[in-house]
Amino acid sequence: MTFNFSDPVPFYVTMVVILAVVMVLVYRLQGSRLGRAWMAVREDELAAASAGVNTVTTKLLAFALGASTAGLAGVFNASKLGIVSPDQFGFAVSFTVLAMVVLGGMGNAWGVAIGAFTLYEIQSVVLKGLNQFFQAVQVPFLDTIDFVQYQFLLYGLALVGMMLLRPEGLFPSRRRQRELHDVSEDVADVPPPTAALGD
Repeated sequence: MTFNFSDPVPFYVTMVVILAVVMVLVYRLQGSRLGRAWMAVREDELAAASAGVNTVTTKLLAFALGASTAGLAGVFNASKLGIVSPDQFGFAVSFTVLAMVVLGGMGNAWGVAIGAFTLYEIQSVVLKGLNQFFQAVQVPFLDTIDFVQYQFLLYGLALVGMMLLRPEGLFPSRRRQRELHDVSEDVADVPPPTAALGD
């Protein structure tokens, strides 16, 4: 397979292979001993250390695996674009990644992948389609708005709405969903301070 900038097909095939390998590895890591150690350290580092988990090694492995995966993605991105510059990784990239994770569902790799795909489609297809639609029908005021320029405002509103209505995301892991719903149910069962004083 020959890579050149005029033919994007080899890059797409390589990207699909890389994504498939990474998703399988992440899925297998979640149920492994290392994955359970990561969850234990995330929930309570002191309790994990008391249970025999080497917290230093566990955190270093998380950092190393995350950095190596990000480095692999960076190498592929640089080979596709042919250039790397600091302005490619500004606040917009960080905010978009956060929106993908929150929208898809924390703790679920497949949910995050679906959230990333959804946000990309909204950014690349839906918002541009809205611009073309309102310009074609000549709706007053709306035909002058560039919806692409307001994408981060829409992402922010979506994040606030998700945090209020469905904090676990659209496709959360079962464990994360149970944790958040158990906490909300426990808070709902606590009587208000006035009722407690009245009793």
